Amino acid sequence: MLKRLLICLLVLTSLVACGGNDGAQVPAPVEKTVDGVTLKLTSESPLSQNTDQTWVINVSQNGQPVDNADVYLDIDMPSMPMGQNKPLAKGEGNGNYRAQGIYTMSGAWSVSVFAEFAGKEYQANFDFNVPE
Repeated sequence: MLKRLLICLLVLTSLVACGGNDGAQVPAPVEKTVDGVTLKLTSESPLSQNTDQTWVINVSQNGQPVDNADVYLDIDMPSMPMGQNKPLAKGEGNGNYRAQGIYTMSGAWSVSVFAEFAGKEYQANFDFNVPE
């Protein structure tokens, strides 16, 4: 009886320790440099469908933070256009901007980052696969 109880406790402890996120991990930050401007996209949570997502976009030019940009995302599912999903990002200083949005279903998604400043627009595209 004691052995069975210990096994049950071990299984229960393992389930609790896993946290119920199905092993989902926050994706690593991605970045691209276009004409001397680096756009870095960081997700603050695991990729998940129908869950609020928060992204931090860092904009820098020649290694220096850019704080005067208009920044937004264009979130699209290339195989099945989902309509407009273009959250605006709010500046936080030090070249960082924060935007919130949602992936409405699982599958392949494209997130385009746009930053406009000094009369020019910069764009970087990133692809993600949102699990079921």
